[in-house]
Amino acid sequence: MQYDYTELADLSPAANAARAERPARLPSAFVALLRNVELRRHLLLSGLYIVMWYSFSGLLSVYNKWLFGADERDFPFPLFVTSIHMLVQYILSIICLRLFPTLRPLRSPSWHAYLTCAVPCGVASALDVGLSNISLRSISLSFYTMCKSSNLGFVLLFAFIFGLEPIRLVLVAIIAIISAGVVLMAAGEVHFVLSGFIEAMTASAMGGLRWSLTQILLSQPRFGMDNPVATMSKLTPIIGSTMLLFSLILENPFSEIAKNKNTDSIAGVAFMAAMMVLGGLLAFGLV
Repeated sequence: MQYDYTELADLSPAANAARAERPARLPSAFVALLRNVELRRHLLLSGLYIVMWYSFSGLLSVYNKWLFGADERDFPFPLFVTSIHMLVQYILSIICLRLFPTLRPLRSPSWHAYLTCAVPCGVASALDVGLSNISLRSISLSFYTMCKSSNLGFVLLFAFIFGLEPIRLVLVAIIAIISAGVVLMAAGEVHFVLSGFIEAMTASAMGGLRWSLTQILLSQPRFGMDNPVATMSKLTPIIGSTMLLFSLILENPFSEIAKNKNTDSIAGVAFMAAMMVLGGLLAFGLV
């Protein structure tokens, strides 16, 4: 019987030391990633977009709490202000479409497609944003953020309903865990306000419906909304009109706004107008 003494030799202290000094080989997939310039660029841009989105989202939440919070500026017209935000976003989207022809959609949606999908998406978006801003008048920013974290569960739920995502046990478990987390969070809130909680959770549900309908609009060329800027140019008039309608019914801004402490002078009106435009710019940054 013959033995291979090579393996035994490799077990010697000298061989082990030499082996330890060799540079470790990188996984082949990681090496391919380093060599693929286009993939690296795509990942870098994706990471940058994610960071920017969370930055604008956080700034917008702080802005809304500062503007509408009862213990802050206490400006009691969140629906009217948000309708102005939509006007700013509509103007900016039209400017972008004029400056960048490649963003212009190749076709426009039919009236049937517009009424059956774009309008429901716009109304859901209006309810999402409007109720979110109204809830900030009565609940803390941290509690609001925790309530809005349930949005993922509603997104998955509506994705199941519209057939955008196959029903899988893992996703059902995610929804159940998120729901349980929201219940525990609400039970542990010190300054719990039921009306604010209902407004924030309803907004979260409307957000799930909104993003599912938005995915349908973006994925089907017949709607003429194959990029976010084109989608905004079509949806912001619906969202803004819905906001303004609810504002006229619930807030009566045109007769009450002059009586508010924030807008009882020319300087105050100019300042609040600038703040409304700023909010529209922050909201546009999310796109």
